[in-house]
Amino acid sequence: MVYSIEKIRLLTLALKGDKNLFKRVREEAPEFAAVGSALVGSPDAMNWLIKNEKTLAIFVDAVHGNKSAVNILMQEKHPELAAVANMLNEDGKAELWLEHHGLKDYLYFAAAIQIAMDMEEKHNLAGYFTLYG
Repeated sequence: MVYSIEKIRLLTLALKGDKNLFKRVREEAPEFAAVGSALVGSPDAMNWLIKNEKTLAIFVDAVHGNKSAVNILMQEKHPELAAVANMLNEDGKAELWLEHHGLKDYLYFAAAIQIAMDMEEKHNLAGYFTLYG
């Protein structure tokens, strides 16, 4: 599946802390709302992804450091998602790869994910990004 850059942009903005945008993501792209929730530790969202959007579940797993998940993303022809995961796992080459291929939206996406994960870690905001409410 190819993921719409518009949906990625919308989730990027929502991950930076705009709760109203996150509601819009839930309505327009529930799979990306689930990504946002799963990234900050929601088991319900991760289970929803596993059942409904396996590739995005693999992406979340890759972001959390699973190198096998990165390999699966590459095999399934999602190098941009693999690069985002690698970038978040401090692989400097991944950022260069995204820049070289003109995928600046994915660079912003990675930065937004980092912001959301940092916010969750500092403020325990796992409930902020909810799939259902």
